[in-house]
Amino acid sequence: MEHPTNEATDQPADDNGLIYTYNRELFYHFDKEKGFTQEVHYQDPNNQVIIKQSWDAAAQRLEDVRQLVVIGKLSPIAYYMEKILMEVPMLAAYMELPKWRVKRHMKQRVFKKLKPELLTRYASVFEIPVDQLTNPDFFRS
Repeated sequence: MEHPTNEATDQPADDNGLIYTYNRELFYHFDKEKGFTQEVHYQDPNNQVIIKQSWDAAAQRLEDVRQLVVIGKLSPIAYYMEKILMEVPMLAAYMELPKWRVKRHMKQRVFKKLKPELLTRYASVFEIPVDQLTNPDFFRS
């Protein structure tokens, strides 16, 4: 079965329920006359279901962390870390801190005692203003 070659800028001919039309995959095909050829295709619906399920799971994890922040079990650092899909080792590397300190800062009682310089560094990594990081009312809306 021969597939028409799509250029990277082409859109799918008909929108038959494609969720993520901007996701394309590069396929290599072997032809005895031409050798290897490249074709760009939009992801099939099966792959799109998997992608949607992954993003739904990420959204659920974010909501779970938000609830833990609201009830005071975690600090806002945990929420913003989850929001940008970052894990403790990566955040520790960006902050140039040991992992154990980042984990400790994720506790609400420790977070409340952080120095302004450290809060500024966290806000810079998360690309948010410091007051958004320190304002717990943000999570109740």
